[in-house]
Amino acid sequence: MEIEKEVTKEEFKVLYFKYATPHSGWTQDYWNQFFENETGKKYFFTAPASANHVSMFITTDKDTRRIVFMTEESEESFFDYPGKE
Repeated sequence: MEIEKEVTKEEFKVLYFKYATPHSGWTQDYWNQFFENETGKKYFFTAPASANHVSMFITTDKDTRRIVFMTEESEESFFDYPGKE
């Protein structure tokens, strides 16, 4: 069962770097550009549901930032839609 929890910005940063992988694109530069100087946001984290959930994603909207995880298989089919070739 996946449980989302609200975390502080500092906790979010620690989790961001904990789960970033070398070739994922989640770099210090990315953090600095998009997250370091923002204020007034809420941060959420959902732990990987299994050992197969290895792909970290960050979703954003106007007021929230979320770290979630997908399996490699679900990541590959994420952008599939009817009629896509």
